[in-house]
This record gives sequence, structure tokens and C-alpha cells, in this order.
Amino acid sequence: MNCRKTLFLFALLAAATLSACSGLPVTSTCTTNCITTSGNALLSVTLQAEPLTPPPSTNLLSYSLVVGGITLTPSTGNPTNIPGPFTFDLTRLQSDSAFLGTVQVPAGTYTSLTISLTSAEVTYCTVTAGVPGCTSGTVTQISGGASAPVFTFADGGLVLTASQQAGISVAVNIASTLTIANQAVTGIDLADATLSSVTLGPTHPSSLTSTQLDYLEDVTGNVSVNGNAVTIKTSTYGSLTATASDNTFYSPNCTILGLALSIACVQNNQVASINAILDADGTIDLISFDPISAASATNNDWLEGVVIYPTSGANRLNIVVNDADVSSSASVLPTAIPIGSPVTVLLSNSPAFGVDSQGLNVPGDAASFSFSSLLPGQAVAVHVLSFSTTGGTPTGILVTSDAVELRFSRVAGTAAQSGTTTNFTLATNSLPTYFDFITANQLVEFTSGTPPSTNSTNYDGVSSPGNITSGDTYSIRALYFGQNDTYPFVAAKVRQNPIP
Repeated sequence: MNCRKTLFLFALLAAATLSACSGLPVTSTCTTNCITTSGNALLSVTLQAEPLTPPPSTNLLSYSLVVGGITLTPSTGNPTNIPGPFTFDLTRLQSDSAFLGTVQVPAGTYTSLTISLTSAEVTYCTVTAGVPGCTSGTVTQISGGASAPVFTFADGGLVLTASQQAGISVAVNIASTLTIANQAVTGIDLADATLSSVTLGPTHPSSLTSTQLDYLEDVTGNVSVNGNAVTIKTSTYGSLTATASDNTFYSPNCTILGLALSIACVQNNQVASINAILDADGTIDLISFDPISAASATNNDWLEGVVIYPTSGANRLNIVVNDADVSSSASVLPTAIPIGSPVTVLLSNSPAFGVDSQGLNVPGDAASFSFSSLLPGQAVAVHVLSFSTTGGTPTGILVTSDAVELRFSRVAGTAAQSGTTTNFTLATNSLPTYFDFITANQLVEFTSGTPPSTNSTNYDGVSSPGNITSGDTYSIRALYFGQNDTYPFVAAKVRQNPIP
């Protein structure tokens, strides 16, 4: 499929508010039909981030963190390593989980976990009260050096028995690594990183079943398929392989591209987004598949980021990059993807606009999403036609684009209302100030569906929307349509912070 057909897909997306997506990593040992051998346990590990306490003392646009690997230390015997490196944006992991690996380990007691942090780069901005978006010229990047913080397991350690299938999620407290003064991040010290561990499985509240451990969502990249095994190669942290089943939801984009609503929609060399579930036995289930372009497309380069300034002129916007999809051939993007970098996007004449609804309940005006709909705090993906470091502001990176898609913002705040079956609200004064909210509370809409026919909002830290409690902190991954819209936020994921 050529660039013209890609634009055709987005024109239809704008009309039908269909789907597309973004980002996750490579498994270390076990990927399918994992069976623990005698004397061993099977351990799966994910990574998440604990957000700044609402209201945040600064406006974080990106927190790029390079993880060199994980080491589990037993009370006796040799340590077990999960090697890296992986690059993650911690602002995305406020609501999402990143897969680090599944390993067989000797049964026994594990006393500590060490996470090797190679480097970090934070992008933030300051804002002027009453003005939406970042104040012009204030978008700043600051770097931090390597460290290897250690987390000590409480209550006698992490005890794993022979043939046990277990999972933990390591949470990095963002605030513990930063020094913040007057909205500015003045220092990053990874040695001060406070870690915690969440035990995954049947005792952990979520909308998962008892044999499922964690959601691995919003993963985008280049596709390869072998039978029902679908692999997504990401731009910054390896590949993720998930297995399709009769319960996999296939996006209507399959139909638009002339493909079946089945595994036949999955084709080598596509760029696509997947959502998946990590099971206790180390297998990964594909719960949704959403092609962004066809296998024959010649340019599949995309950058995704948060809008930082109000739009000025009819053909220009500014984003800070959080993720990327790199074409398998003839890519125009640099080898080192500029995660965290501010980028000026120059739009071609008559660019295509769309909304990545992923089958969620969206407001009626989503069908008319356009340049005038763009707002600070929204996440968008842009199709990259050219990339240059010799023009544009504020950092000199300039890309040209012919398509813009509304994607999922990550936002943390305080619940102003307990959850109902359809929604809850976040207190305006608990949210990042670059949104410039003026109404009292922001409505967060839920979708209740049954895959594979319909999609549904996922929950972590709470088992259902009715467990959302006023006054607690929640992170959401949501489409943001604006504070005056019928549905300001449409949530694909809700996570309680810190996770109990």
C-alpha cells in the first residue's frame, strides 16, 4: 500500500473514528507453553511508574529511562538476571505496564531486586496561569546518570516454590528521582529511586482473571506473523509476541484495508498496534489487533507525542515525542529515536485527521476531529514524510507530515467522585496545569464491552469501576477531547496509585 492509500485509511478514520496505536519489550526466556522443570519456579516481571502526587509540582512531558536489566538475588545461590537494555517513557508507565521478561528461577527465597538504570532524560515545561499549554520557550530537557537502586522484599523475602507460576511488577516512584523547584526540574538522581513491588495474580485487584497477571497495552511497531503468533517489533525496547485466539478483537481498520476480521488481517511488514495480556504460565494473549497501514506501504514512519503549544497557523503544531514506529525499509527517521525531544510538525496541504477510538465509546464530534480540535495535553501520532535537524523550534527538529491521529494521553489525578458503571471525575486542581482546566471536575468515561465483538475499559488496582473511591489517586490512559466536550476523557485504562 502506498502513501496515498495510507492517507485514504486516515480519511476514513476521521469519518468513522476507528482505531490505530503505539508501544512494548522482548521476553527473556519463556514465550509459549511454558512449563517449569522440577525444582524451578516461573517468574514474570513487568515495570510501571508511580506518578507525582497530585497536584504535580511540574509539567512532565516525557521521562525517558534506559533500563540495563534486572537482577534477583536469592538468600542462597546465584542471582538471576533479566538482561536489557530497554528504553521506556515513564510518563506512559503511569497507567501502562512494560514487559521485562519471564524466567525460570530456582525455588527458594529471594531477598532483593536490583534494577540497573543506565540513563534518564526528563522533558518538562513551565506554564503561565490561565494560558493553555507550555509557556513559549520553557520546554527544557535535563539528564541523569547511571545507578542501580536495590529493592528489598519485605516479610522475609519473595518466596517461590517448585513449579509455582508467579508474577511481580516493579514500580519506580518518579518523584523520588527528581528535584523540583518552582515548576522546574533542577536535578535527576537515579540513586535515590524508590522502588516497590506489586504481587500479580489472583490476590491483586484488577479486571483480569485469576490466571492472568498484567495488561501489556498500547504496543506498536512492525508486524511479523507465524500462524496465530503475532510479533510486534518496537522502536526502543525489542519485540513482543502474543498469540491470537477466538477472543481476539480485530479493528474495523482491517475491513478498511480490504482484510478479514480474523487472523488473516495480520500480515508481515504492517505497522500495527496490539493490546495483550500476560498469563501466569508466561504466555501472552493477543486481545486486540489494529493495523495502521498495509504490508505494502512504502513509508511507515510515525512519531507520537504530547501537544505542548496551542496551534499557531493552519499547518504547524509542536509535540514532545513519547514513542515511534520505524518503517522496515526506507525509513527517514534517525537510528536514535528522539524520545523526549520537542519536535515541530509541518503539515502538508489537506492532511488527513483521525481518532484512534479502538472501539471505545467516543463523543459524536470525534468524527469531525481536525486541526482546530488540537489541544495542549492531547497525544497525537503523526505520519513522518521527512525529518530534519536544521529547522523548526524549539530544538531545531522539524518533520513534515500528511496525517495526524488522536491517541491516548496519560494523566494522573485525584478522584472527585467515586466510580459508577459509566464514569467518574478527576478533580481539576489535581491535574497538570498545561491543560488549563477551568471547569470544576473532568469527566472520565468508561466503555463496557465483551471481546471479541466489542472493546472494554481495563482496570488495575481496582477490580471494577465501582471500586474507584473519591479522594484516591488514579492514572488513566485516555483519549482527551477537551474540557468542554461531552466526554472530556475516554478511558482505555484506569490504574489506582499506588497500586495496593
